[in-house]
Amino acid sequence: MKTDTRHLDGLRIVAASAVVILHYADYVKDHAVGRFMVDHTWHFNLFVDLFFVISGYVIASQYLAKVDTPAAIGRFLWRRFARIYPLHLATLAFYVAIALALYFGIARGENPARYPLSDIPAQLLLLHAIDGARLTFNFPSWSLSAEFFCYVLFPLMAILLSRRKPVILVLIAVPFIANTLVTVLAGSEPWPDWINKGGAFRALPAFNLGIACYLYRDRIKALPAMPGLLSASLVLFVLIGAYLNIYVALLMIYAIALLAIHHDCAGQTTLFSKLGFERWSDLTYSSYMLHIPVATVVLTLASRYLAPILPGGKLALLPVAIIVLAVLSVLSLRYFETPMRRTLNDLYDRQFRPRIGATPLSGQT
Repeated sequence: MKTDTRHLDGLRIVAASAVVILHYADYVKDHAVGRFMVDHTWHFNLFVDLFFVISGYVIASQYLAKVDTPAAIGRFLWRRFARIYPLHLATLAFYVAIALALYFGIARGENPARYPLSDIPAQLLLLHAIDGARLTFNFPSWSLSAEFFCYVLFPLMAILLSRRKPVILVLIAVPFIANTLVTVLAGSEPWPDWINKGGAFRALPAFNLGIACYLYRDRIKALPAMPGLLSASLVLFVLIGAYLNIYVALLMIYAIALLAIHHDCAGQTTLFSKLGFERWSDLTYSSYMLHIPVATVVLTLASRYLAPILPGGKLALLPVAIIVLAVLSVLSLRYFETPMRRTLNDLYDRQFRPRIGATPLSGQT
């Protein structure tokens, strides 16, 4: 029987909204409210790690027992590719067009270094979370690269786990410890801050934690009921996360994911689930991938001409950007992402159906 995922789905859209707030605050940091938001929302960056945990759980629930042949592995990877790549390619093309306009002098920009043509191959191949140029093009796409890195490793993990389930605990601990050692020995930034350089390795502990939660879901389900703890933890993280050590804040994100999985496995209704955030969960990916292109158009390009004549300047354009993002996310999901995913999946199935059999793998995230 399919497990209800109301809490996880609700957390997905909450996390995406938090990332939008984090990035949009930077566009208005010349205003006092913007500066305040920048100083007090840096920890919203860790909501991406919440995505990784949720992804690991959902992917394991749908595919863990289904990637046992080369044909099944190929189909699994293609379906993940068909889900994430079309919108990634579209947003990358948008910024490549801007880069070319800047290069040929058709347009002017304040940060042309954000569009290095040398980074395009890594972007196209989804390798920029391993060693890409930092904050280039549609920079939130680093997490797609990190996710796909986890997808590529997932079939190997599934083989290992089919023999010994506790191996997943090693698969959580090893990358967590290795990342920490690299940080200490290299004297670099904390690994929960890794994005284009090392973001793939940042994703592994969280993704594997999600897999572990699926494997041990019966034990998680048996935990005592903890009414209100998920909502309280989420609010507490939002309010004080900026004051915590980054590793403590990361562990808090992991705990929030675990609480949501507990409620979903136990089929519990909570204050958080009553808020109904899961109704908008299908827009998570669209809003996450499109919020920076929308900011480029509304908060950068349009603000050059509109901000000087608007009361409040660029701040007045923030609601406009959010409305445009909401509308564009709906349109993208309905008329671009879903048709493209279906077309690509059908194309693959027609090409390889004789080799993979007639029974399709189900589920999407």
